[in-house]
Amino acid sequence: MNVQPPEKQSSRTDGMLEVHSIFHTIQGEGPYTGQRATFVRLTGCNLQCPLCDTEYTNERSWLTPAALLDEVNKSLPEGIQRGGTGLYGFLVVITGGEPFRQNLYPAIEALVDAGYNVQIETNGTLYQDLPFNQIVVVCSPKTGSIHKRLAQHLTALKYVICAGDVSEEDGLPLSALQHPANPQLARPPEDFHGIIYVQPADEADEQKNKLNLDAAVQSVLKFGHVLQLQTHKIIGLA
Repeated sequence: MNVQPPEKQSSRTDGMLEVHSIFHTIQGEGPYTGQRATFVRLTGCNLQCPLCDTEYTNERSWLTPAALLDEVNKSLPEGIQRGGTGLYGFLVVITGGEPFRQNLYPAIEALVDAGYNVQIETNGTLYQDLPFNQIVVVCSPKTGSIHKRLAQHLTALKYVICAGDVSEEDGLPLSALQHPANPQLARPPEDFHGIIYVQPADEADEQKNKLNLDAAVQSVLKFGHVLQLQTHKIIGLA
């Protein structure tokens, strides 16, 4: 059970970010699944989802955009080849916690200028102006709404499914990670044309996880969503 307390949106304007960790791995979810990536996990979240399986509060350090870029560069294994462009360029994933809780623009600008592709993972409740034409935003809704100004910039939506909590009308969950959603979990905006992923929740229980997977599979077969498994867990990476 997640007991990490929710934290308010930061008001800093100097571009410094409070960072939990930076690590090199393989992206296990979303449109970049299977690609090498450096994760920048930011501290804190404005929500507290009971079934959240991510630690994002126990490590904290403040980094300027330049220092963050330096840490990203240093995270790469020695001798790594940074070739590739477009979808297969080198990837930095900004996650949390909730990244939109902090001022992201200066750090994103530094990463993009250095030649990195940037993906943000968000719960969709907060918004800030960013260079959206240069980044990819994946939203995993946790409440009953997605911020209206953010919705138009989303590349993909990822819904986490628990068995017995799925709508018969659209195959999407009624809530996510046991966080309350009134009247139900946010649905894709009417003009959304991106990918809709459904991902079985990991409840650290083999029997429950099997039921969650079966529910996600049935959602895909009936409604045409895209099945999303946590590839990084399957292959034993962070």
